[in-house]
Parts: sequence; C-alpha cells; structure tokens
Amino acid sequence: MISIFNPFGLYGVAGELAESFVDNVVRDTVTPCPGSVVYCGLLNNNVEHSGIYVGPGRIVHLDGSGRIEAVTPEEFLCRLNGWNMAMTIYVSSRNGHAVGDEEVGRRAVSMIGQSRKYSVILDNCHQFTAGCLTGEFDNANNFLWMLKNRSSEVLGSREWRAWNR
Repeated sequence: MISIFNPFGLYGVAGELAESFVDNVVRDTVTPCPGSVVYCGLLNNNVEHSGIYVGPGRIVHLDGSGRIEAVTPEEFLCRLNGWNMAMTIYVSSRNGHAVGDEEVGRRAVSMIGQSRKYSVILDNCHQFTAGCLTGEFDNANNFLWMLKNRSSEVLGSREWRAWNR
C-alpha cells in the first residue's frame, strides 16, 4: 500500500528523501507559531515523535527517558542516538498557515524540567503533547492520529505542513 505521505512507495532513506522533497519543495511550507503542535517521523516514518513549538527555535517534548525538555529543531529530529532518518518537522496548520495557541505554549513551558514514567504505549510524547493542548496530562491520546484529532478540536488544525526552516 502506498502512503499518502510517501506517494512513491519507497522505503528507508529513499522514501524519506522522496517524501521530504515533496513536502518541502512542491507543497507550501509554514513557520510555526507559539503553541503549534509539531511532529517528525521516526524509524523510517513507521513511528512519530511530537512536541509543542514554544518559540524562538525551541520545541518542548517528552523524550524517551521521561524528561520534559526544550530542544532545538535539530535536536528534535535527531532521536534514537542519531539513527533516525527524519528530515522534516510537520506543523499544525489550517488553510496554509500554522496554527497554535499561546496557552498551549505556556503549558508546555511550565512542564520543562519535570519527568514522567515514559512508556512507548502508556505514557509517551503524544500524550504529553495532547496534555499541553488540553491541560489533562493523563489522557489516552497515545497515537499520532489521536493527537491530530485533539489538535483539530483545540487549534482547528486541518492539515500538517512542513516547517520552513
């Protein structure tokens, strides 16, 4: 099955390059605003990593050790000790423009330095990011599609555009 994110049906580095080219060159890109939800692919886009853009050039996320920290976009992409192939960060958008909410950004910043008992399934980055959207950090939004639904409800996001970095 060919993914809408990888219309070429390619896997591995070639698939990531093809997807990144389309998303960064063919489609319109956006610059996130404070409180935007952001995500990138992991493991050849089989899994994703998410966080909240809090400005200028900082993303708050829950890392795999359970720490909540603010990182640069480059650090956000460089997961899995450098084994990640992701090249593109996607931003919550509507009608070709990034959407965010300053309160969402404030919630994310207020969590920096705290820790959670990280679990890939039961307490992951998507749940943390959804918590920033709603204020409920103990939630069931543990998959990207659930986080996207929550982002749509809270921010009105209807599309995901590549970050114009």
